[in-house]
Amino acid sequence: MRTEREKSLKALETMAKSKLNTLRPSNSKKNKMKPAFLKFDGYLELFTTIESLLNVCILTSEGDSYRPSKIKCPEESIRKSLELVVQLLPFEEGEFLDEAYRMFKRDPE
Repeated sequence: MRTEREKSLKALETMAKSKLNTLRPSNSKKNKMKPAFLKFDGYLELFTTIESLLNVCILTSEGDSYRPSKIKCPEESIRKSLELVVQLLPFEEGEFLDEAYRMFKRDPE
């Protein structure tokens, strides 16, 4: 018969498999992780997203977002940057961590 602690660990293991999916081990670099959730339609979309992030940095550093001298579409750069930031928020991992915390708080060592 399993102890309460063993049941909790098994439940955490099961949850981890379905919730911890933001980072995956890198195939090319040992002991490194890479984001598994960033998806692009191709190189051009990747490059324009990176450009948008850089443009937002330029806008911020110029201090006058109403007259950006080097940026064609500042509104689009800001929108694309914010869309990427939203993708970076790992809500499923947060749910898992909340549940793991509750389980371990219940289970004194």
